[in-house]
Amino acid sequence: MDEQSYDKTSVDSIHEFAKQLTGKSLGEVVYIPTALINDRNRGDLGSLVESFYFQHRPATNHGPDFPEAGLELKTTGVVKKSDGSYRAKERLVLTMINFESIVGEIWEGSSLLGKCRSMLILFYLYRKKLPVVDRIFVLDPLLYSLPNEDLEIIKSDWEFIKKKVESGKAHELSEGDTFYLGACRKGSGGEGEALRKQPFSDEGAKARAFSFKPSYMNKLIGERASSAKSLGVGQNLSFQEATAIRFDPFVGRSIEEISVLLDHHKKSPNHKGFHRELALRILAHGKDLPPELAKAGIEMKTVRIQQNGRPREAMSFPGFKFLDIVNEEWEKSSFFERLERKFLFVVFQTGPDGIERLLKVAYWNMPYEDRLEAMRVWEETKRRVALDATDLPKSSESLVAHVRPKGRNGNDKIATPQGGMHLRQCFWLNAGYLEQVIGGTGKQIVGNNSSIT
Repeated sequence: MDEQSYDKTSVDSIHEFAKQLTGKSLGEVVYIPTALINDRNRGDLGSLVESFYFQHRPATNHGPDFPEAGLELKTTGVVKKSDGSYRAKERLVLTMINFESIVGEIWEGSSLLGKCRSMLILFYLYRKKLPVVDRIFVLDPLLYSLPNEDLEIIKSDWEFIKKKVESGKAHELSEGDTFYLGACRKGSGGEGEALRKQPFSDEGAKARAFSFKPSYMNKLIGERASSAKSLGVGQNLSFQEATAIRFDPFVGRSIEEISVLLDHHKKSPNHKGFHRELALRILAHGKDLPPELAKAGIEMKTVRIQQNGRPREAMSFPGFKFLDIVNEEWEKSSFFERLERKFLFVVFQTGPDGIERLLKVAYWNMPYEDRLEAMRVWEETKRRVALDATDLPKSSESLVAHVRPKGRNGNDKIATPQGGMHLRQCFWLNAGYLEQVIGGTGKQIVGNNSSIT
């Protein structure tokens, strides 16, 4: 490939040259030495594209890959959906978080902004069994610059991560701390992983990197076209403030009052999902989450609590397979991934008069100590599944989480390592734990004041 086929100082020239990869794999276009791809499922495709397609030596500093053009090169996988569209396979890792240096940075001069202010993103179709050089680039390359509507949120996320490191809590970082810009795990994982030093604590911290969350990437590739009304988050309004504005007129009102105000009524006394439908109409005037919440990957949960503050039920998570969990690592598990998210709780409570009202809304992500306890429950589940898949952690064994069935019916069974069949199981957050999280005990529904926390 002639390295003069494009101008390294021109963003447009680099972009046009990259377009020639669309519909092809790297291996179709250039020769890649076998020694670099001998492991069919590994390899840094981005570095291979840069070295062999662009014939460009990757930068050795922390600046963008094409410093003359101020352009960073990224490759990321997509998965094809049944309707023919694509979704992001995973988060887009931007750059490692240096715990030592970030505390001396300001946003405007940060290494992250300097490296990733402008990016050229190439999307390849992920196929597990294909070597990376044989995966097809299925979408046109995207020239990405931090959009104005997202810039303040990303800046706020960066500042939150920096503040946590300054507080000596780099080891407590979680992707659920922030909205668009995540601090994702970026280490080997497991007990043998070497920990990194942090400046204001003697406790070692696992390696983390700045990343755009999968939900944010889905928006970039246009996966989720939605008619939902924007929340209005930006320079003048935080997520919490914008959400409070939407919910304030309804806090303290009964379900019946809200139903009339929104002109949305139950189809039957047992209308499933009705509370969620009301919450979405308050939040986004429709059936979908606002684009800001969709990009942030925020999971909205409606919680119904009784007069005494106790939730009506525990909170369930997707089920797991017995044969899978025995071979998984905690940080690769679906339970870990869900607990790293940020949640929006919309809380309804039944009062002494027997009438159910909207109590409050709150953004929440699981604290570090509770994530450690959830990890203990997961690891104990893994251990017991290998011994006896019918004897799994109960709610009495942990203050945070437990395991119990969640199947379609009594016949929804899956294979166990012991060669039998057992009811499908999932992890649950305990009702008592949710009670503490929501802070519902002894609280009555009063006024129309915002309850955002």
